[in-house]
Amino acid sequence: MRAFLSKLEVPHPPNEPRPTALLSHDVKPIEKERRVWTWPAFIALWSTVAFNMSNFQIGSSMLAIGLNWWQSFLTMLFGHLLAAILVVAASFPGLYYNISFPIATRIAWGYCGSIFVVLNRIILSIVWCGVQSWQGGLMTYVCLRAIWPGIDSVKNTIPASTGMNLSQFIGFVVYFIIQLPFLFLSPQRLRYLVYVGSLGGFLVHSQLSWMCVYSISVTISSITSGTVSVCDYARFAKRPVSGIWSQALGFLPGWLSNVFGILTIAATQNRYGAELWSVASLLIAMQDANGDSKTRVGVFFVGLAFGISQISLNVVGNSFSGGTDMASLLPKYINIRRGQLLTAFLGLVINPWYLLSGAVIFISVMSAYTIFLQPFLGILVAHYFVIQQRRIKVSDLYCVGSKSIYWYSAGINWRSVVAWFIGVVPHIPGFLTTVNASIKVSLQASQMYYLCSFTGFLLPFLAAIALHWLFPVKAQTELKFDFGVIQGEEDLHGKINEATDEMEQKA
Repeated sequence: MRAFLSKLEVPHPPNEPRPTALLSHDVKPIEKERRVWTWPAFIALWSTVAFNMSNFQIGSSMLAIGLNWWQSFLTMLFGHLLAAILVVAASFPGLYYNISFPIATRIAWGYCGSIFVVLNRIILSIVWCGVQSWQGGLMTYVCLRAIWPGIDSVKNTIPASTGMNLSQFIGFVVYFIIQLPFLFLSPQRLRYLVYVGSLGGFLVHSQLSWMCVYSISVTISSITSGTVSVCDYARFAKRPVSGIWSQALGFLPGWLSNVFGILTIAATQNRYGAELWSVASLLIAMQDANGDSKTRVGVFFVGLAFGISQISLNVVGNSFSGGTDMASLLPKYINIRRGQLLTAFLGLVINPWYLLSGAVIFISVMSAYTIFLQPFLGILVAHYFVIQQRRIKVSDLYCVGSKSIYWYSAGINWRSVVAWFIGVVPHIPGFLTTVNASIKVSLQASQMYYLCSFTGFLLPFLAAIALHWLFPVKAQTELKFDFGVIQGEEDLHGKINEATDEMEQKA
């Protein structure tokens, strides 16, 4: 059995020790040689996140829930500005200490408590990987249809209740096969993929105010996945400043993508008799209305551009995050590449074609999970900037037992657990009725849910600070070294390896 498990261990560079239960090449802090992301790479990253089908459709979906064009413009601009602040704040542990999100969460949750956070993000990565793969598959179907209009004549053997037909499924399979090789790119080379992907995109009375709040909340929620993942890329920054202002300006491409979506729907709704909030539906309607060669060529290249952006977004934004999380849980047997493949294939089992079968369902999927994720951000930001005052003892993040100042109580920081529940519980009723319309809740509960992107961050942020003020961790308050000053890399990695060896000897 031991020989079999030994064969399953992840490969490692010849100048590094074998992976252990706590440390591997993909999990350790990024050394100077691998910090290659500069400010253009971060701008390209957020352009990739912005110019894709999901962001385009969020803008157009706002019209479907009752807002007009200028209300959608303003609420989404405000939402993107707030999201940009969160992105920069959440990236600081990665920019200054070169650690990934799963490792950074140990600051606030403890080694064992962070597993709960990581598992939540793995679920998010799998779901989004499936959703984005399906959207990329729809664009591939649009391209195939532009080349061979007869693809729609293929006999459909798939039930209508699934939300897709056989022709669309063929496009999905083709897209997935094209996407697979990109999962093997190293993190350093992913910046080239985002350069390519960033080019791919080039109600009534009182209820109205709550729809505007909802629009802002949905905008922030749509970027929550990227915000949570930002440390994974920030740790590769050549210098901290490379990832600060470039990410602060990341709101602009996202908002422009929303605007393009809104303008497109506004310009075409009278022509095609309906608000076609889906990019694929719009391109299909264009070809159906005029199937000459010029239209088909135009449809093909638009579909190709969106397809390219989907590959870049899915690899960089979803599978890489899922792979990073899985590598942190089992560094001895899973590296980022293996984790990416697992994320991609598990994304097939969530029925993404059904999740995207309508505008209301689409918005629900976008916003619902944020009630669980926003508290993670609030707690992490509170710990890094207020409680820890931007001072981290990195070597202790890779240790287990009372020697680590982040061990708390049996590896779990109960203060963060309480703060997380404070951020989640008030939004549960609204979450339930969003997922299942047959569940009826009060108007106040629904309105509280509309605020989840704000209160889901602020409530746990304040709760974490208050609890650590009432019940401080002495070893953390006595931490002496200055912000941004870390021991030399050789000494730091030596301490991590020493702590790992000690743990394995005890085991």
